[in-house]
Amino acid sequence: MKFYPVNLNLDDKKVLIVGGGKVALRKFKRLMLTKAEIKIVSPEFNSGFKTYIKQDLEQYRFIKRKFGEKDLIGQFLVFAATDNSKLNQRIALLARGKNILVNLIDNADFTDFTVPAALNRGELLLTASTGSNLPALSKKVKNKFEQEFGLEYQILLELMKEKRPQIIAEIDEISVRRKIFKELASDQFLNKIKLIMAQLNFNLKEKQADEAFNNRNFDLKNKNIKQLFTEVEAEMDKIIAEIKDD
Repeated sequence: MKFYPVNLNLDDKKVLIVGGGKVALRKFKRLMLTKAEIKIVSPEFNSGFKTYIKQDLEQYRFIKRKFGEKDLIGQFLVFAATDNSKLNQRIALLARGKNILVNLIDNADFTDFTVPAALNRGELLLTASTGSNLPALSKKVKNKFEQEFGLEYQILLELMKEKRPQIIAEIDEISVRRKIFKELASDQFLNKIKLIMAQLNFNLKEKQADEAFNNRNFDLKNKNIKQLFTEVEAEMDKIIAEIKDD
């Protein structure tokens, strides 16, 4: 079976998870990285949900009961993640009847889409999929991604949110722009970012980095982060100036 790779924008989209076990918890945590409106329906919930159930957030709601067909109303995506294969297949058939994409955790033949193993470095998304044939292999590939792609990629892309529009607005020659973008994406520049991080003893875990970088006022909270971004941006400006003057 060949799947078509696509990245979905789930902003303000309604997503239903049916099930409250460990797999449902993994789906939920992944969806929490988006801005989807999540509904989780299950008679029981894994202890891992406990922290989320206690919180009062608009992004999700827990409904402690059995699944009903009405739960599908208005949903964009559905995850059938119960420990009952027949129920999962029933959910899939009902969802398809309403033109809703559905993912089954236990039957690739019934599923409309799969969720690959993924590594996020900010806006950089790296995924690995085995077509549901051997998820353990997908996880192994993801672990290799983690070793090879560090926070330097996230830092670069965070700064490029502002730099790219500036470069396009200020430089008319397409060939010059391309040369700048190619240089900024080079291993040499990424290694330069790593060197700056090492000099500043900068070491954040993935979740910590997401929390720090998502707030564009990070400099008010962490002087080390401010200095890191200031120094990397200075190196970017050097490259841009050199190529423009060349």
